[in-house]
Amino acid sequence: MLVAFDLDRTIVTEDFRMPPQIEGTIKRVREAGHVVTVITGRARVSADEFLKQLDIKEFYSVNHGALVMGKDELILHHSRIKPHEADAIIKPYMDVEGLEFSFFEGDVFYVRNPQDPRWEWAQTQHRMMEKYQPNLGLHADKIVFGSDTPLLQMRDDILKQFPEFVTYLWADGYLEITGVQADKGSALKLLSETLGFEQKDTIAFGDGPNDVTMIQWAGRGIAVGPSAYHEVLEAASEHIPRPEELGVAKWLEKNLL
Repeated sequence: MLVAFDLDRTIVTEDFRMPPQIEGTIKRVREAGHVVTVITGRARVSADEFLKQLDIKEFYSVNHGALVMGKDELILHHSRIKPHEADAIIKPYMDVEGLEFSFFEGDVFYVRNPQDPRWEWAQTQHRMMEKYQPNLGLHADKIVFGSDTPLLQMRDDILKQFPEFVTYLWADGYLEITGVQADKGSALKLLSETLGFEQKDTIAFGDGPNDVTMIQWAGRGIAVGPSAYHEVLEAASEHIPRPEELGVAKWLEKNLL
């Protein structure tokens, strides 16, 4: 079986740690002959600690499926928002009070104001952070807007301009935008084809709106935790407890070990 895991609120807790029981069980699943992968909305640099924790060096996906990695750092798929598209999305909102934005180009983290207290975590983790300016020719794997108010109208306006882009609207006030053909379902399909798995021999675990296509495509889709979005619950065949309650570890122990 090919077993794909989302990270946050699936195998990583609300306080950003992977319980040792989940880590250990996933490694035993691999030792039992299954292939395990991570398909996350996180950027590569922020997913890296968990990839290392699980000894996953190849065949994984980050940025909601925008980047899919193969063997020996081979890029299987890379959907990026082009510089003129990124500028067109960001520029109308650069001066909106209370609205922050960010994106990665490679390992560099671009934001409106690097001194903003909300980016202390990035400074603590020694991220390379720069002030965004338009017309610098910057690509983006994904663009993230954050606000204390809902961003539904912003999402609708952006989709009118770029209807082929993929957006994710989160309950905690974040809007994430990726380019064409950047979704987790497509990433899982590509990984399964590359690794020689039939669709029926794939399992996917997730909880968020970005996990819906992955849960739908997998032969067996598992929704995780009480915060799992309605669309995920509708697509999944099963619903298990959150990582704090070791839901994934218990399911793997029962079904694959």
